[in-house]
Amino acid sequence: MTAAERIANALRAGEENAVSLSDMCRISGLDNRSTRLCIEHMRRKGAVICSSSNGYYLPSDVYELRRYVRTEHARSQSIRTTLRAAEDLLNKWESEG
Repeated sequence: MTAAERIANALRAGEENAVSLSDMCRISGLDNRSTRLCIEHMRRKGAVICSSSNGYYLPSDVYELRRYVRTEHARSQSIRTTLRAAEDLLNKWESEG
């Protein structure tokens, strides 16, 4: 069984049943970073795996899914805002030659 299959089998519906990252590492047999990358890869292939400070879980209802989507949108906005100054400086430097 692959690490992704072990992770998929460990996931339960509902944030109250979230599996912590440390438990996911033990279940997957991977280190912290590799486990997170595996989950990211699963998400990019279409798996809806929610996360919170409690760990990883499957959404059990529209409210949990909506909360997760809102959280991810907020993270995305924060990253865009943080990058804006760096992109402006990069554009300035590139235009100066």
